[in-house]
Amino acid sequence: MNTLINPFSVKTPETLSPKDIASLFIDVFSDFPRLLGAEHTFLHGARGTGKSMMLRYLEPCVQLAAGKVEKISELTYYAVHMPIKSSNYSLSELERLDGAPYWLLAEHFLILNATSHILKSLSGLITSEQVDSGQDLLAFYREIIRLAENSGCDINDYDAKNTSEDCLNTLTRLFEKERILAKSYLAKLAFTKDLVPYNGSIFGYEEFFLPLIREVKSLSFTPQGPIFLMLDDADNLPLRMQKILNGWVSYRTTADLCLKISTQQRYQTWRTTQGMLIETSHDFSEIDISAVYTSKNFSHYYEKVEKVVQRRLELAGIKNVTPEEFFPINPVKVDALNKIKAEIGEKWDNGERVSSRRSDDITRYAVSEYLKLLAKTKKTNTYSYSGFKSMVDISSGMIRFFLEPAARMYAEILSSDNDQPVNFIPPKIQDRILYKWSEEYVLEDFERLTRDETSIKPYNRNKVEKLKCLISSFGECFQTKLVSNDSERRFISFMVSRTPSGEVQEILDLAVEWGYLNVKTIARKEGFGRNRLYTLNRRLTPYYKLDPTGYAAHLSVSPEHLEIAINNSGQFVRERLKAGSSNGVKLASDQQILKF
Repeated sequence: MNTLINPFSVKTPETLSPKDIASLFIDVFSDFPRLLGAEHTFLHGARGTGKSMMLRYLEPCVQLAAGKVEKISELTYYAVHMPIKSSNYSLSELERLDGAPYWLLAEHFLILNATSHILKSLSGLITSEQVDSGQDLLAFYREIIRLAENSGCDINDYDAKNTSEDCLNTLTRLFEKERILAKSYLAKLAFTKDLVPYNGSIFGYEEFFLPLIREVKSLSFTPQGPIFLMLDDADNLPLRMQKILNGWVSYRTTADLCLKISTQQRYQTWRTTQGMLIETSHDFSEIDISAVYTSKNFSHYYEKVEKVVQRRLELAGIKNVTPEEFFPINPVKVDALNKIKAEIGEKWDNGERVSSRRSDDITRYAVSEYLKLLAKTKKTNTYSYSGFKSMVDISSGMIRFFLEPAARMYAEILSSDNDQPVNFIPPKIQDRILYKWSEEYVLEDFERLTRDETSIKPYNRNKVEKLKCLISSFGECFQTKLVSNDSERRFISFMVSRTPSGEVQEILDLAVEWGYLNVKTIARKEGFGRNRLYTLNRRLTPYYKLDPTGYAAHLSVSPEHLEIAINNSGQFVRERLKAGSSNGVKLASDQQILKF
């Protein structure tokens, strides 16, 4: 009997139970063990790269469900997940405050929310029967009450009974009341221009929060190691709250508290409230899981996705079927490519070669020649992207970008079949879903991005249009190169030769933020320093008819070309390929360029 209706369904990690997290989680990235270090860590990655799943897997109840330990106290850390929802922190009335009133109240809200998540986590341990005695928690309760009273709380109405559950429930009510009182104060500010005196409690980081953390560590059923406070999607915090968080990072508290901070590449500042700069390796470490290569020579990503899919198939009751068998390749494509590869190999044997190795020429030109063959019969749209390996490549290192189309494919089979077991996804269905899914990324998702950006700043609509033009420019350019007669044809990345203008850089940054491009730096071939290398998200490859497999070359572009790319894709293709015509590039006509 299937335990999952759709084994590839994508659910928000916050909604999954510890048992679900334990059963579904596979360490997709080799950087995962670095999260376990007793240090402050920033975890960067675009949406869908699995950051929340990684953080939630560290939670104590998940570690119990996964069989990593028998008791929570056996862990070397105690992880508390704290998802950052902008609605909880972007309080318009709070943003009206300046100076000390803002800093004090903003930190107060951050600490209240963190404390609430810590208490919720401890309550989960009681539910999982990890607490033997209420006496331990009663002493904890009394100390927290004392700290709260010292911070200005009225604790007269809070008296816990001698039970573990009642101790935590009483503390939860206390801090919820303090949060409501603070929000009520902010609400009053909306009706006056004058600053109303605040008479409530103020929880400080050093005076209240760190002592609270040490009290959690001292409990008999919690680990002796540090508390991992995992702030998920911290770039949703307002800029000034990010500065408060950076201030916490600057403290040397890692023996007691380690901050694990995930971002979607939108973190706006590395300054504290005092203007001090926090620096990597000195104050924190960084993990960037966006720039993942799917080639086995560079990453274990392929093998890890294989394990994820195998696990989900087994949980769905689909036994003795490998991922490659479940997502088969189109046999027509296989036969056609094999013939073309044989022809290229024969030409290499006869001296018509570009590479020093026979296999390199085959890898470089097989897909290109196949697409040319399809173009002659006007069947370019029949190029198949089916097959497990191809789907892994297209996912661009984002596990959600594999699961989403896979879930759609599975759902289509279920809706059309009559209760027959699903043992594979036909290539035709794979291709139909992948083409549609890629098209959405170019058309529908850009519209959503436009709405999101313009809801914040109306003038951002033009910025999104320029981003769309930029992506089209490179998609069309790479496709034209792929079907050219050039010695290098397979491109999916470009290197910026010099520093671009502020506007162009802003568009590039937005493309990285929204996952359309990945970025890293590479050493310059001449002189000192490094250049930025941008890689197109492979989800775009079906829409632009590109090869999603590994690549060896990248296109060099100047800031002047980028200025054209964000305004006129057709002109960019003509100008950039004209600049490289000395390499034997055979230019497509305008009509052919605009066709793609």
